[in-house]
Amino acid sequence: MKQLGRYVLILIVVIVLWNTIIIKPLKLFAVFLHELGHAFMAFIFGQGIQAFKVNLDESGHVIAQVKGWFSSFMVANGGYLGSVIFALLILYLKRTSFKKLILGTLAILLLIVSISFSGFSFTLLYSVLFAVFVILLYMVQNERVNEWVIDIIGISSVAYAIYDTFVDTILLQLNQKLNLIQGWKGQQPVTDAVQLARMTGTPAVIWGVIWLGIAVFAVSVTVMKTKGVRGRR
Repeated sequence: MKQLGRYVLILIVVIVLWNTIIIKPLKLFAVFLHELGHAFMAFIFGQGIQAFKVNLDESGHVIAQVKGWFSSFMVANGGYLGSVIFALLILYLKRTSFKKLILGTLAILLLIVSISFSGFSFTLLYSVLFAVFVILLYMVQNERVNEWVIDIIGISSVAYAIYDTFVDTILLQLNQKLNLIQGWKGQQPVTDAVQLARMTGTPAVIWGVIWLGIAVFAVSVTVMKTKGVRGRR
C-alpha cells in the first residue's frame, strides 16, 4: 500500500502542476515515449524510420518506412499504446533487479535514437540534458532518490498518455462535431486517430475510446498488482 500511496501522491502533484514549467520536462519525456512507440512498430512491422522529432511545444513526429496497409495500421497505433506500455514497463522493471539500470538504459536509448534520426535539433538537446541528469543522479548514489525519480517519470508519463488520448483525440473529435467548446475549432490536426480513421473508415473518436480503454485497463492491472505485491509482504 505504501507504493500505491506514492503513486497517488505523485499523480496529485502532477495534476496540480500540470500547466507549469516544472512538469514540462516530464511531458516531453512522455512525448518521447509516444514517438518511440511509433518507431518501435515501424522497425517490427515496417522497414524502420527516416526521422524522429520531439519539439519544445510537446509535438512530435516519426517518418516511418512502411510496407503496406497493415504496417501503416500498426505504426499508427504504436504512439498512444506504446507510450502507455513503455511507461508501465518502467514501473514494472523498478520491482526487478533491473531497477538500477532503468534510467541509464533510457538515457542511452534516447541518445541513440536522437543521434541516429534527429540530427542537431531540440530532440538531441533534450536527450543530452536527460543523460546529464541521469549521470548526476547516479553520482549521488541514493537508491531512494533513484526510486522516486523512476516513479515520477512512470506515473507522469502514464498520466500524460491518458490525458493526451482524452483531450487530443476524444474531446477534440467531439468538439469538431458538436462545438462543445467555443473557439476550439479550426482545422482538424492529422492525429494518429485521424490517420486510422482514414485507413479504416472507423471514426477517430472510436479509436480514442479504444486507446483510452486499453490505457485505463493496463493502469488498473498495474495498480492491483502493486497492491497484491505489498499485501504478501
